[in-house]
Amino acid sequence: MDQEIQQIILRNLSGEASCDDIIIFSDWITSSTRNKESFLKIKKYWDAEVAGAKLQNPEATYNKLLERIRKAERKSAVRKFWIKYASAAAVALLIGFTGYWIGNKKSVTPIQYYSYITGNSISSFELPDGSEIVLNRNSSLSYSSLYGEKVREISLEGEGFFSVTKNKTKAFVVDLNGSKISVLGTVFNVKNYKKENITTATLVEGSICFETPEKQVLLKPNQQLVFNKSTNKIGVESVSTDLVTAWKSHLIKYKSIPFREFLQMLEERYNADISLSNEALGNQIVSGTFDESLTVDQILDLMKKNLSFIWKKKEEKYIIN
Repeated sequence: MDQEIQQIILRNLSGEASCDDIIIFSDWITSSTRNKESFLKIKKYWDAEVAGAKLQNPEATYNKLLERIRKAERKSAVRKFWIKYASAAAVALLIGFTGYWIGNKKSVTPIQYYSYITGNSISSFELPDGSEIVLNRNSSLSYSSLYGEKVREISLEGEGFFSVTKNKTKAFVVDLNGSKISVLGTVFNVKNYKKENITTATLVEGSICFETPEKQVLLKPNQQLVFNKSTNKIGVESVSTDLVTAWKSHLIKYKSIPFREFLQMLEERYNADISLSNEALGNQIVSGTFDESLTVDQILDLMKKNLSFIWKKKEEKYIIN
């Protein structure tokens, strides 16, 4: 177990872990049975000895626990394992620090900024590290020439689908102007339009950590996080990711939702104004798929074959009765 992981475990146990710590720890503990067993052994000692206590020096207490675990090990091979990896971490840290100092000393190239902006079309592109991005309509993504030096950071306004190349040493960070998402390498969807009060993050595979100044939330595959920018409240629920990401294929997918919610989806997607006065009709549950090439008029005409309603358009407003 290297020194970096030991420090991350300590911060997790003492409640001081950052968002980056959480995703690195999650990736490490799920990568092997040995890692999981090592952590459970440490946590067992921690829970028995210090959990809930006010520690003046958590690191010193943690190191004492590690020493007790080492002494409890019967086989010398296990002790060599700890020493070997601690030494490797020290060498890696020294090399990393030296590289950082040299790089900064020689860095004279001015910072350049890159932006991808979509209008009424969906756009796909690739970042310098090979990560693939699909941007939805009316979205923008930007990053600088510092991307990948210490961290892979981008800024997003709008909606994007990310397939991030895995890199355990350089986190991929999505700045959402008040919140952020950190990953090591995974597939996820983010929706963060400036005019909307809600930010959503949907995980397809891997793990992501969503962070605000007050909270940190780790998502599992097929979970969607909803963040209210006004109240700072966060909710997490299970979703069908193919419905959330259907926009990439120019489709509108919906499953078992109230007709009222479907109309709200049309309003958002087509920037339309739709009025529904019938509460009972709005509560009807609908499912289906539409191609985005269809107009609102065509979609409503198709929908009324299954639902009993009539509609008319008056001064660019759709009225449904």
